[in-house]
Amino acid sequence: MSNLEDRLREYSQSGVTPMHMPGHKRNTDLVPSYLSEDITEISGFDNLHDPRGLIKDIGTDAAGIWNADAALLSVNGATALILSAIMAADARGKILIASNCHISVWHALELTDNEFAVINPQTDPKYPFCLQIDPSKVDEMLAADTDIKTVVITSPTYEGVASDIEAITSVAHTHGTAVIVDEAHGAHLGLDPYFPSSSHADVVIKSIHKTLHAPTQTALLLTYGSMIEPELIRHYMDIFETSSPSYILMEGIARVVHDLKTTPGITSAWVTALKECRGELNNMQHLKLFSFPGADPSKITVLTEGVINGNTLAEMLRNRKIEVEASFDTHLIAMTGIGDTGESLTHFAKVLKEIDAELTGTVTEYNAGSLPSSPLELAMPIKDAVRAASTLTKAEEAEGKISASYCFKYPPGIPVLIPGQRITADRLRLLGISEVKTVCC
Repeated sequence: MSNLEDRLREYSQSGVTPMHMPGHKRNTDLVPSYLSEDITEISGFDNLHDPRGLIKDIGTDAAGIWNADAALLSVNGATALILSAIMAADARGKILIASNCHISVWHALELTDNEFAVINPQTDPKYPFCLQIDPSKVDEMLAADTDIKTVVITSPTYEGVASDIEAITSVAHTHGTAVIVDEAHGAHLGLDPYFPSSSHADVVIKSIHKTLHAPTQTALLLTYGSMIEPELIRHYMDIFETSSPSYILMEGIARVVHDLKTTPGITSAWVTALKECRGELNNMQHLKLFSFPGADPSKITVLTEGVINGNTLAEMLRNRKIEVEASFDTHLIAMTGIGDTGESLTHFAKVLKEIDAELTGTVTEYNAGSLPSSPLELAMPIKDAVRAASTLTKAEEAEGKISASYCFKYPPGIPVLIPGQRITADRLRLLGISEVKTVCC
């Protein structure tokens, strides 16, 4: 049990009359029993916005786990951390964004109104999603545009593809450019040799609820060096994070950090079960388990094109009481995490193989249509497009017009169109929508 947990437990059992927020007053006739530890910033419990005691210690321990200089806690998820990091990086100058970044990155660009450039990940016709960022392409773009002072990359991707962040950071630093890594899906990276290494870029953001045992909406930001001013990041966290942070969520962060620090081999049971599960799924007759050099094996991405629609496969699993993370026409994604057991992953593999045995055909290449082929052409600033007069336009009449909104499939929340972008036929086809919001000319 972490120090914060101990203190909250002791306080809730102390008989103190709470003449402070929250209004439920820890009355278990009104709320579930776990909210008996739900408090506000009272004496002895530190303050997330100015940590000097219990909460500061959690950040220090978290930084130590991943060998970072410092760590910030978030109860507003990775989104608040991404917004804060990019707002702070805005002070440096132009930003280079990977085109497969989460919508929160684009929202940050909207807020900064900064000039930006876009780098595209590598692709392969065998796969219906983006792969890694090529460090040599980063080098090339930074050499060609010396105004770029920050690079923002997602690694691992939603499908588990990891870029060589060490090489990218090395290249960027030779140009005096900082690197922010959205490692939201890589909270577990660096905790076991079976998984890829954790990134050591200038700023690394982890959603610890995605694969570790923290509550939803918890995350950490790790800093390495000071190319992006840490105090400026903290300033923007004061803006984007609630001024009334949940001690229940912070208690969850504290538990994870404490367990990682004090329990050697905490991921070993998960890793053993995962290896056995992937071994079984590698023997499927028709469906294909995605495997790629350096990819995160905790993501079970199943390729389905040419065999069955991925959404149909997900429905078949749902009918057998298995709910996957996400499904698409061409594939589905099953997420594993530290809470998985040999029983849960053996069951998943067994059921998926039973379905596979009922199918016919083999997985084919995807060729065109799974990813946009046209470059992102920004016809007006994002902020201006959002605020401009707009109208709904039929999709067949929208090509060449300017998008007035973000258009994306969720999950994973990667925009196909952003406000201000010139609309192209391939992106409309990929979205499969009948109408799109466009800027009135």
